[in-house]
Amino acid sequence: MILNNANGEKHIECMELDYFVDAYEYAMGEKLTPIAATEAPDFKCQRADGTIIGLELTKVMNSLESEDNMTGMEALDKLYESLERKKGLATGKIILVLQLVDCQISELKYLLDESLANDFGSYGFVEIWLADYTGMEAYGDIELFCLYPIEHWGYYQRPYPERKPYG
Repeated sequence: MILNNANGEKHIECMELDYFVDAYEYAMGEKLTPIAATEAPDFKCQRADGTIIGLELTKVMNSLESEDNMTGMEALDKLYESLERKKGLATGKIILVLQLVDCQISELKYLLDESLANDFGSYGFVEIWLADYTGMEAYGDIELFCLYPIEHWGYYQRPYPERKPYG
């Protein structure tokens, strides 16, 4: 994707988007093609059927002052805080990606129950994904957990032969 925006933050978001698009295709068997960098939502993507969909990336993390990793329970609280902040965006077809940077999905997935999917659906997004960016540098990919819709609920872990750490 070509950006006419010299903003370093948007450049980083574009790199993070590439990781999500790759993991999404692996998990869902469907390619999302980024077509524009925008502000709200962060990106416009095109599905294989030609449908245009928005994609919003939101970091779920400790405060900038803290260098500690979050526990699963702390991450769950931050996840709900992020959902509350972003629910105003859910006015169209938008995928919300909650980026875990201070807590691995493996620490959080045991706190998530499929019965919560309806709760997550009440925020108005067409899809809500947890994306584990904690191992991005080591493995060169991210893993996903779908929170909504219910038919895609669950952890999408890449097999270990594909996930060899660099080095």
